[in-house]
Amino acid sequence: MTLPRTWRRSLAGPAAGLLAVLVGAALSTGASAATLFTDDFEDGNATGWTGSAGTWSVVADGSNALRQSASTLDARSRAGSASWTNYTVTARVKPLAFNGSNRFVALLARTQSDTSYYYVTLRSTNVFELKKLVNGSSTTLATAAATVTAGTWYTLSLTVSGSTLRGSVAGGPTLTATDSQFTAGGIGVATYYATASFDDISVADTGSPSPSPSPTGTTIVVAKDGTGNYTTVQAAVNGVPAGNTKRVTISIKPGTYRELVTVPATKPYISFVGTTGNATDVVITYDNAAGTPKPDGSGTYGTTGSSSVVIDANDFTAKNLTFANAFDEAAHSYDAEQAVAVTTRGDRLIFDNVRFLGNQDTLQPSSPSTTTIGRAYYRNCYVEGDVDFIFGRGTAVFDHCEIRSLNRGSTTNNGYVTAASTSNTTAYGFLFTQCSLTAASGVAAQSVHLGRPWHPGGDVNAIAQVLYRESAMGAHILPSPWDDMSGFSWRDARFSEYANTGPGSTVTADRPQLTAAQAANYTAQKYLAGSDGWNPIP
Repeated sequence: MTLPRTWRRSLAGPAAGLLAVLVGAALSTGASAATLFTDDFEDGNATGWTGSAGTWSVVADGSNALRQSASTLDARSRAGSASWTNYTVTARVKPLAFNGSNRFVALLARTQSDTSYYYVTLRSTNVFELKKLVNGSSTTLATAAATVTAGTWYTLSLTVSGSTLRGSVAGGPTLTATDSQFTAGGIGVATYYATASFDDISVADTGSPSPSPSPTGTTIVVAKDGTGNYTTVQAAVNGVPAGNTKRVTISIKPGTYRELVTVPATKPYISFVGTTGNATDVVITYDNAAGTPKPDGSGTYGTTGSSSVVIDANDFTAKNLTFANAFDEAAHSYDAEQAVAVTTRGDRLIFDNVRFLGNQDTLQPSSPSTTTIGRAYYRNCYVEGDVDFIFGRGTAVFDHCEIRSLNRGSTTNNGYVTAASTSNTTAYGFLFTQCSLTAASGVAAQSVHLGRPWHPGGDVNAIAQVLYRESAMGAHILPSPWDDMSGFSWRDARFSEYANTGPGSTVTADRPQLTAAQAANYTAQKYLAGSDGWNPIP
């Protein structure tokens, strides 16, 4: 959805690096747990890590990461304390290249030395293993099939609790075993005839990735200053056990968290909540664009790949915080400058008092596939951007939200609010009900479109559905507010309005209006009900 620009803008700059070491704090549920160690390498060094063989350094790989760049036999880097006993170590791991067949990257626990420890491996042969190494001799304790692709980030965890061992890949298999070879020891990362990056490494002294949710749920605290259970949002998400059935609230203290965050489909019932109640106090942001080159040279991120936050889980909620993409358009000349703050592919999602900041393609309500519906409810939210800044195939209701168009410097075309790609088998796409459509300073009158129909890859079955009803429209909205896109006519889409007000709402021949009878079938409840009768509307 590219449009040439005559104006460029950047968001506030990223925050300084996160603290490297966090010493524990109690969970609000009263569970006894502490974070023993975290390192996201944003300080640019590997202080506290001891490398053995290989070539270890901190490099940029999306964010700063620890990299082993020599394709040698058995390269390791270790950290932590020999006195640690029961804990979970979690890390993001990206194999970059395998030098031959049956090679691996690994995460270590209860390390005794460079030749004795427990570990989990991702092998180039698409195998995930739970193993132990004793004086250089390895034993496989459990194994499972897993897709292993060079250039892809994986989140691995390894739990050691008494004689119980558990290893997992986020979104993939979990392995368990019983072994009493080692009772205490530190952590580590390793490669075997492979190169790899390692990031966001954390150690929690609970015997599981995070306190298991009790019947009343669990609260995990994130704080940049080390006063919580984690210093990064992704580490807190990593700490939630896969398959959780109770709500886990990740309570986030004030700060700007410059990180990429993914909530995987295997972790439903997660809530992000800013602690102050003021959405501006907690900002989760990153700055990739569609045209940003990947550090490993494998191409660019693409539109969805640019997302600062991706929510694949069902029943996610967010409240009192900000999601942003801070890509600096003025500093780059990419052909593709789409820069997404949030992509959602889960179902039954709620956003309450949340801000979404960006320029082109700010917010993408989507779904797992064109045949699956993903519903999201945005209440009292703020969304800003310029070109197609609310786009995708999802079903989304914006209720009492401010939708703000930014200034692109054009007197005739300051962009498009929406670019829906609703499947023709999906009845409901985007609804804006009792919203305010506003414009930034300098935006020319009658210069912003309400939307245009996006047909991804020329998909003729993507028949956009968008309704603005009972909303106040500023003077920036064009009197003929719908536009064609990529050779597809807006008149073939399902675009309509109902009972809008304000200087930008004047009805013309190019503004399809619903009747009162038709509007009764296009309420927020109708959009969100689905087959399960979901109704998050207060």
